Amino acid sequence: MRKFKKFAVLGLACAMMIGSIVPVSAADVSVSEGDTQSAKTNISLVKENPAPTFTVGIPASATINSADATTIAFTMDEDSLNAIPDGKKVSVSIADAGYGDTTGKFALGSEDNQEATYKVYPSRYSTRPADAYDIGDLLISFYGNERVTDGTASVSRAIKADNYDEIAAGTYTGNITFSIDVRNQ
Repeated sequence: MRKFKKFAVLGLACAMMIGSIVPVSAADVSVSEGDTQSAKTNISLVKENPAPTFTVGIPASATINSADATTIAFTMDEDSLNAIPDGKKVSVSIADAGYGDTTGKFALGSEDNQEATYKVYPSRYSTRPADAYDIGDLLISFYGNERVTDGTASVSRAIKADNYDEIAAGTYTGNITFSIDVRNQ
């Protein structure tokens, strides 16, 4: 009987211990009066570094109306310039050019299927054919440390018709597509 009482006491003690063990998780913690439980919560902080946005002014149109080069200006406001990170630049490249179904060519087309070719140059004073840009070339870049006038930085390039005097009279139209990106200096 003594052995039975010892097992009974031992069994009761085990039952009390098992009854007081409560699994603890951060989501659900149960506590009874006079009892103390603990739980752990992992905390993390995420601060995103939003990529700055840069606005480049691209000319909507350019008209060639003489044998002289026509200037087109690309602009960037001071706020966009100041947002350019150190060691980076905002660049404008010539992605494509053409008219109608014709692409990959600095040319304009007329309604009567005539073609007028042109070239893009670094400036109106540098219009030698060897100085002309090709499709895919980097045209201009803006850097964060540029001086501005009236809150805007401006970089100009020139467009000049090839053999302007030999082009038949008429209106010729086409387009240039520019690619703008942020890259290392």
